[in-house]
Amino acid sequence: MRTLLPRTCIALLLGALLFGGLSGLPDNRAVAATSTQLFQHGWKSFHSLRKNAERARFRSSWMQVKNTFWELYQRNPNGGYAPKALYYLGRVYSELGQRSYLRKDFRQATDYYQRVVTRFPRHSWSDDAQLRKARIHLEHLGEKNQAYLDLLSVVHNYPDGDMYAKARSLLDQLDRKKEAAPASAQKAPQPSPKKQSPKPQKASAAAGMEKLLRIRHWSSDDYTRVVLDVSGEAEFSKKLLKPDPKLNTPHRLVVDLQKTRLADKCEEAHKIRDGLLRRVRTGQYRHDTARVVLDIEKLDKYRVFSLQNPYRVVLDVYAPEGGRSKSAPQVAGYQFDAKSKKYTSSLVEQLGLTIQTVMIDPGHGGKDPGAVHGDIYEKDINLSVAKTLGAKLKKQGFDVLYTRTKDVFVPLEERTALANSKKADLFISLHVNSHRKANVQGFELYSLNLAKSKDAVRVAARENAVSVKKISDLQVILTDLMLNTKIKESKQLAKSLHAKTLAHSRQFYSVRDHGVREAPFYVLMGAKMPAVLVEMGYLSNPTERKRLLTAKFQQRIAQGLVQGITAYKQTIDNYARLE
Repeated sequence: MRTLLPRTCIALLLGALLFGGLSGLPDNRAVAATSTQLFQHGWKSFHSLRKNAERARFRSSWMQVKNTFWELYQRNPNGGYAPKALYYLGRVYSELGQRSYLRKDFRQATDYYQRVVTRFPRHSWSDDAQLRKARIHLEHLGEKNQAYLDLLSVVHNYPDGDMYAKARSLLDQLDRKKEAAPASAQKAPQPSPKKQSPKPQKASAAAGMEKLLRIRHWSSDDYTRVVLDVSGEAEFSKKLLKPDPKLNTPHRLVVDLQKTRLADKCEEAHKIRDGLLRRVRTGQYRHDTARVVLDIEKLDKYRVFSLQNPYRVVLDVYAPEGGRSKSAPQVAGYQFDAKSKKYTSSLVEQLGLTIQTVMIDPGHGGKDPGAVHGDIYEKDINLSVAKTLGAKLKKQGFDVLYTRTKDVFVPLEERTALANSKKADLFISLHVNSHRKANVQGFELYSLNLAKSKDAVRVAARENAVSVKKISDLQVILTDLMLNTKIKESKQLAKSLHAKTLAHSRQFYSVRDHGVREAPFYVLMGAKMPAVLVEMGYLSNPTERKRLLTAKFQQRIAQGLVQGITAYKQTIDNYARLE
């Protein structure tokens, strides 16, 4: 009876507000008053139920509370109580999940929390929702990578919020566990006593394993990128088998994922036939090892590396350059003497003497908003400037490609792969910066390399959606990946873009210069062409935020970038004419 009485009172109050003494008030004030009462009723019911262990055992009890908050939300999805209603819907399903042990309840909770963050990013409860979402992924769903991403979102997007310290502490804990993993991993393989009971052993082995979820690829006749999406972090080994004429087999690149099983929907054979790769085969090599084999028709070099959040293994395969002599390349009717004629790190040869196609990459998108300030999203600014830049480049005679032309999520590894497979000559990734200190502002450009400053590490961590600690780990991996990357050429492009854009912008604005920097960005890894990342300004700075939102500023910064690209092209053309 105690649960029915408040609801009866609420019903009577609603009638009084709508038809009684408040009927003379404007409708919006009547709705606001009833919404307040409805929220208070839902809040009291929720906390009362949490304390009542007997009633809390029943799903129907929680559904009653859920219905109250859902009614509140539906009444005005854009009103002042909407974010609070969504937040408590998340809390209801989280409490329910802790009693039902059903993953679907926890999933429902994370969905409501995400709605708070997406629809009401400036609300004071948004960082609370993001943190609770992270805890569910970490403590109940076993999804550490997603939890890590959620925590980073709290740290980067709500640096002044009351959840910052808790999120930072959890990130540090996860980093420490990561560092201690090698020691604990050596203790893990001790289930030998279970040999006498095969069925339990099989079950326990599967419980601690990751899954190879799917395989993605992007191809051209001289480059292919294959991405293995894995449910969590898995150690892997690789080996290259040479062609065997007797068996009529091509080069085979073999990657074994330890403590990993194939997902049910993961194809056994993935046909590619792009002239470079014949097919990708998968199989359960051992009960605890998933094997992926790339049958390669022609091979010059390959690279295998992993990316985080979510975890995936990336395989880049390159074909030999088609009959082009590196010692004396034939170009446009001229015979170059590589020993006597110096040109920009063989850039003339690599780019075919000209720059024609530019791939523009508007950073972030879809479920990844990038930097956030209230209801202002970095992803929207990036896309707007990208389209402006593309239109201006087309007027200059360039061919323009985009990694995205609308608000969709594109994984970082897919962006570079698109540029490689479409044989772009330049790759320009556009971004807006952010800092916990509102007075920080300025313009900066990045090319791929080891980070040489704390600021460069910070920016790389934000754009890669990983921690500063993981950037340190990445620097070690990068030393191997850089061998065949256009490091010098990218730095030259960055210098040209930086100089021209800064000079043009300073005709209209006071712009602080942070210079040309280097850092390990996922989005630039594996690019076969000069590739740079542009940080156009700081969304966290009031002055630059106001600029970034105006069409004039977007036009002007795009014009500066066009001037930098044209100047860089002219340099290459000069080499091509043997000047």
